[in-house]
Amino acid sequence: MRFRRHGADVTDVTIHISSTEGNSPASIQIADVPRSDGVPSITSSDPDVVSVDDRPRIRAVGNFSFYLSALATTSGGGAVTVTAATRSGVQATLRVVVDAAIELPDPATEAGAVARLLMSEARGPSHADYVAADTLDSMMWMQRVLENRLASDPAQFGARGAKNLIDIIRAPNQFDGFSDYPNYDQGVRRRLQQMVHLANNDNDRAQPDFRIFIQNAIDVARGRVAVRDPSSTVLFAWRAAGTGSPGPRFARFRTLAGNTFFTLRP
Repeated sequence: MRFRRHGADVTDVTIHISSTEGNSPASIQIADVPRSDGVPSITSSDPDVVSVDDRPRIRAVGNFSFYLSALATTSGGGAVTVTAATRSGVQATLRVVVDAAIELPDPATEAGAVARLLMSEARGPSHADYVAADTLDSMMWMQRVLENRLASDPAQFGARGAKNLIDIIRAPNQFDGFSDYPNYDQGVRRRLQQMVHLANNDNDRAQPDFRIFIQNAIDVARGRVAVRDPSSTVLFAWRAAGTGSPGPRFARFRTLAGNTFFTLRP
């Protein structure tokens, strides 16, 4: 008898608070249950943290499914053990860790503004050519662009008098959908919300990729990742690959993860 999730055998799983917007109880399967034993019983070592269905549902002969509901995180409290047992004494155990839901920083903060911009502009997990490491690098380059603009006469980038990165981000005609930040474009807002929902949905196979993508954006925005400018003449712009230069003053540096980055000509 064994536990399965997303088509693969598992001995431990990480789930997230079930009441989180976009999440629902995690679906788990039990395979190879002895036919003569009928429906196995499922118990949790700590039902105040992880609750389980009273009665699993049959999927096929010897195969059942049930739901785990995360009620509290296990941070600092160790894992919860979920046990499946049959009438003949056959048992299987599953180690369950409950992690916090992923949340974007307050939109009124620099970190909140930068994280949302990075998520909007960087190549995400839904793209066929997505590579997490390349996208992380591109996010770091975008962060450098913002910092460089703030430190190098923001007026030349439409942000005269800018005092922080939010002022840089909402400069007119610079970053699509963000010129009225924090009242940014509704289409962008819906797309980011969908990413967060996927990152918190324990029943979506893409969840791990979206959690990494969003956490990378947050870490870069909060300065948790060391960001080094890759160009000796520093970066000042990026555009989607194939859409051309932002203007005659900009010199192409390199294309990475679907975005082309630019420096300024002397």
